[in-house]
Amino acid sequence: MRTVQKHKIIVVEDSYSERCLLLSLLESMGFSVQGFSNANEAIKQLQREPVDMVITDWMMPELSGIDLCKIIKSMPRSPYAILLTGNNQNAHLIEGIESGADDFIAKPYHSGVLKVRILAGLRLIEMQRELESQNQVLNKMLLKEQDYLNNLKHDLSLAAQLQRALLPKNSKLNQGWRVTTEFKPAQDLAGDLFQCFNIDQQHIGFYLLDVSGHGTAASMLSFTLAQHLSSSQQVWQSLDLALITNNLNREFDDPEQCGRFATLLIGIANTISGEIEIINAGHPSPIIVSPQGAKFVDDSYVESQLPIGINKQHCYQSQHFTLKTDEQLLLYSDGIYECRHSKFGSYGLAKLLKNISDARELPAEKLLHYLSYSTELWQEKQAQDDISLMLISTTTNSSHCDPKM
Repeated sequence: MRTVQKHKIIVVEDSYSERCLLLSLLESMGFSVQGFSNANEAIKQLQREPVDMVITDWMMPELSGIDLCKIIKSMPRSPYAILLTGNNQNAHLIEGIESGADDFIAKPYHSGVLKVRILAGLRLIEMQRELESQNQVLNKMLLKEQDYLNNLKHDLSLAAQLQRALLPKNSKLNQGWRVTTEFKPAQDLAGDLFQCFNIDQQHIGFYLLDVSGHGTAASMLSFTLAQHLSSSQQVWQSLDLALITNNLNREFDDPEQCGRFATLLIGIANTISGEIEIINAGHPSPIIVSPQGAKFVDDSYVESQLPIGINKQHCYQSQHFTLKTDEQLLLYSDGIYECRHSKFGSYGLAKLLKNISDARELPAEKLLHYLSYSTELWQEKQAQDDISLMLISTTTNSSHCDPKM
């Protein structure tokens, strides 16, 4: 009964005897009640203080019960309205409900029936209040969730900026060699990272790292691995590529134990002789771009070995080949050729090789942009995986780079 006693009810009845009868009945049920002889006085009270229910007679001087129902239903928090009338015809019932009344009781009414209708109305009020309370809680949760998502989006944006800052800028290297890059992450953060830098006056180091998957988890792991491959690491000064790769493989950690691994193409180039030492740890074969066309680096020179993180005891061995003065070396992630078209299927390595050959005379930056854009069109502008491209040009090719670079 404690919840029932809190309900406030207004009775609007111009007949003194009937008003007193109703007030007495409602007080006996434990409600807080007020009675008014006309609708205008009731409206003034409703404007001062909200109530839960209004029980009003239909026929009254000045404003009728129908008029009162229309007014109270326009209020911000309208009370439940029960309309009393001596006419029980269907037309009157329809008119009363359309005016905004929630219930309709014909006179003379049975006190027991009135009690039941009042209690039913109050149950609806309680349900509405409960829904309003739940909606308020949900709205607060949604606002909190929105704040969290906004903060997360901001953090991801900062992390993406940091990731891009770790990538090489299109710049000159030793002996006039040059590196040109193109990077298209599938999400804010990518599992790809690559770099190319001077080791000493004669050698440059480079790598392209692709952690399985993409998004935040893959990018965090690629960040960690990139720290071990940073140009500031003294191990690069040893020019021992196998040592660098074996150390990285032993340091690889998969804290989530979800089977993550990384493919890696890593190398050291002698910018005077053009000799390149390279290790391919499960990565797509690099491509040599020459005036005659494009071709994969011969398998007899570069054998693909286990990806990083598969077997910590694996010993990586390097291979050697020579990059001629009129050739360029292209490193790329599998996102460039594994994308699919809804109708024509996989992009594929053969199409990649053909597109490179067709566009081989373009300056380095425009060549990479062409490859990236053709892939974007193939996957119907719906990014499916990270795309990384790094083109290393020798002295002769550097002289033909886009002057805007």
